Amino acid sequence: MIGAGVVGLAVAFRLSKSGLRVVVVEKEEGPGMGVTSGQAGVIHVVQLPFGSLKSRLAREGNRMYDGLCRELGVKLDRMPALLVVRGWVKVPALAAAFLYLKLGLRGEFRTRLMRGRGLRALEPLLADGVKAGLVVEGYGTVDVAGLVSRLKAASEENGARFVFGCRVTAASRTPAGVVLHTTRGDVRARSVVNAAGLYSDDVSLSLGRDLGRLDPGLGVMAVYSGLDLSCVVAPLPLGVGKRTKGGAIIPATDGTVIVGPTLRMAASKDDVAHNQDDVDILEGKFAPLLRAAGNLVRVYAGTRPLSPTRDFIIDFDRGARTVNLVGIESPGLTAAPAIAETVERMIREALR
Repeated sequence: MIGAGVVGLAVAFRLSKSGLRVVVVEKEEGPGMGVTSGQAGVIHVVQLPFGSLKSRLAREGNRMYDGLCRELGVKLDRMPALLVVRGWVKVPALAAAFLYLKLGLRGEFRTRLMRGRGLRALEPLLADGVKAGLVVEGYGTVDVAGLVSRLKAASEENGARFVFGCRVTAASRTPAGVVLHTTRGDVRARSVVNAAGLYSDDVSLSLGRDLGRLDPGLGVMAVYSGLDLSCVVAPLPLGVGKRTKGGAIIPATDGTVIVGPTLRMAASKDDVAHNQDDVDILEGKFAPLLRAAGNLVRVYAGTRPLSPTRDFIIDFDRGARTVNLVGIESPGLTAAPAIAETVERMIREALR
């Protein structure tokens, strides 16, 4: 395994649990310090477009989370998402959005149209200006730090070995498999899974597959205390065919509320710089949806690997016995268990 973000950890856990010998190499000094560290912990339902691989795997992964979190002892809070509009002029568009979601979700997750009064019964913090919206069941938020910690520990209990501070510099094919040349020596493997996040495009090239180049997208999030929120709240319309659905107001598992993310192009893959303009954008977009403001605790940013295909790339090189996971952007956290299941099938086929 190359990469110990939440996707790489989910794959390592799945493979080690199935009896395979797993070694995970990670360039950072610990797990979950890359893309995983800069997201909001949401378990998604709606991921557009519905026909994409990331949408299918997100819905599959969503259904797997309850069992995974029970098994690992990780906190998962289930709640509906309220997709809302302010002002009566936008209400007619709700019917079209409702039909679109009903058709896309195919009955997997319940969706309802509701007026503002009914929405406020579900979420009393909604502002009076919210006139109507859609209720989508099946959302949730997970303790990401706990998930990362438990996936690593459970993988180690299954015999997996982790090597941190270990950057892959090149790779060579041999009749017996692949040799990864790293900053801490060579690692020989019968099969390789590339889950290197923002650098998965570079790693795939070293493994002999040109799958396109990743663009770094910067998302800024603000954390608030003093808001007793019980639902995910997001404004309609959602972004169809765009790089982001637009962000949301999210009740985190620690009792705080996360607002965002925004999305703009980062200066580099290592860029996590943010400023007051980012906070102003978040407050201007989301503050009118709630009747209370809360207390700003902190602001943070994360960089996501924007896929050249606008979809997940799961590339199976059967001859080289490698799997490349490239462009695993939002909703990679949600899809992680389903991605792990997919990778296990490919690795089993490669090792026959």
